[in-house]
Amino acid sequence: MSVAWHFGRTAIVEEGPFSDYTHYERLQVVIRGAGLVLIAPDHEIDLRHPMHPRRYDGGLPIRTRLEEGPVEVVNLIAHRARFDINLHVVDAGTVVTGEAGRNVVYAPVEMARVEIDGLAHSLSKDHALKLLNDKPTEIAVTSGRVLIGSICDKR
Repeated sequence: MSVAWHFGRTAIVEEGPFSDYTHYERLQVVIRGAGLVLIAPDHEIDLRHPMHPRRYDGGLPIRTRLEEGPVEVVNLIAHRARFDINLHVVDAGTVVTGEAGRNVVYAPVEMARVEIDGLAHSLSKDHALKLLNDKPTEIAVTSGRVLIGSICDKR
């Protein structure tokens, strides 16, 4: 991978090996479907339950196992030496503090409304806002459910 970081959605429709992202940290969450398990050489990464992000080393040799058919996932991948990353599922009625740095606010499965430092935004299904903040930012989810990916430069 030649990019510094990546936030994206993808479908996993068949079992097989994952791409090698050596030197990258990876966060992944199932947003549609269920039953995804990632098989590493000495352990399994359980993604059977939608909307529960998991963190793992992007350089692990991994194979997928689909227990209940195809799934869709969101990945947040970043170069470990350059960035700290987090991925949170945030429901309506919740206020969180977005970290200083880059934040992606994404509505994966339904329309959502958010307020960012008091300014209202509507996000259609499968749409996102990319924020670049020099200080922590208040993000209130007023309807729907969003994923918030944070990508912060290491100091």
